[in-house]
Amino acid sequence: MPADIGELTDIDRVVGAGQAFAAIRASGHVVGWGLGTNGGVVPDDIAGLSDIKALIGSFGAFAAHRGNGRIVAWGNNTYGAEVPAVIAAMTDIIELSCANAQAFAARRETGQVVAWGTAEYGGTIDPLIEGLTDIEEVSSTWRAFAARRRNGHVVAWGRPAEGGLVPDDIAGLDDIVQVCGSSMAFAALRRNGTVVAWGDATVGGDTTPVVDQLTGVVALYDNTHGFTALTADGRVVTWGHAEGGGDSSAVQDRLRGKVSYHASPVTRGLALKADRLAQTSR
Repeated sequence: MPADIGELTDIDRVVGAGQAFAAIRASGHVVGWGLGTNGGVVPDDIAGLSDIKALIGSFGAFAAHRGNGRIVAWGNNTYGAEVPAVIAAMTDIIELSCANAQAFAARRETGQVVAWGTAEYGGTIDPLIEGLTDIEEVSSTWRAFAARRRNGHVVAWGRPAEGGLVPDDIAGLDDIVQVCGSSMAFAALRRNGTVVAWGDATVGGDTTPVVDQLTGVVALYDNTHGFTALTADGRVVTWGHAEGGGDSSAVQDRLRGKVSYHASPVTRGLALKADRLAQTSR
């Protein structure tokens, strides 16, 4: 890390992008370090901005959401550093949603989604999806995106075998409440507490091995290799690549009834304590 950045005392958030880091300062400025061609050097015109409020990274570029509703990006163009002029001109971006290996996605005030970067990875959106005005959440795998609609349906684009194509039986569902992605698969939680998945089966794209356990699910989590589901009765269900967390059989006695996504007085206290320590260390 450059000495001048290491001496800063107003860093609010740090984000990685493969071979570089970028950080948002309390002043709304952004700084970077690492491999210069992949985002480690912030261009002067972006470094001079003082209204950066959100920042995410692909495998070789960064994108930032400004206070005026615009998007800027820098790094390696192969990884999404070049924002198309039509998107760069938009002033109604409400969320810089997520990034995958080589593309970014963001939501507009209109309820539409926009994306840029490598087309095969989802940087180009099907016109039918692009025209939707009820997008509420966007998730990603390494090479695809999925969007949850207000009507409970889910749509996807990008590399088909890695989550970019939603199977017809899943596309027809109208009760999806959460979607998350591993490296090459998506999993979706239904309102009835069951889970569906699609994409590469080796990293969680097939729930068949655990489908009888996926009942009463209240939350889903992902990593590169698969998924974890928490149920209302305290069970922890995992699937995907066994060595990457898809097989939790050896530790089930330490999980069942001991994991919850609900905040408790203890966890709230720990969070407040961590926040106070972070504030006093600046």
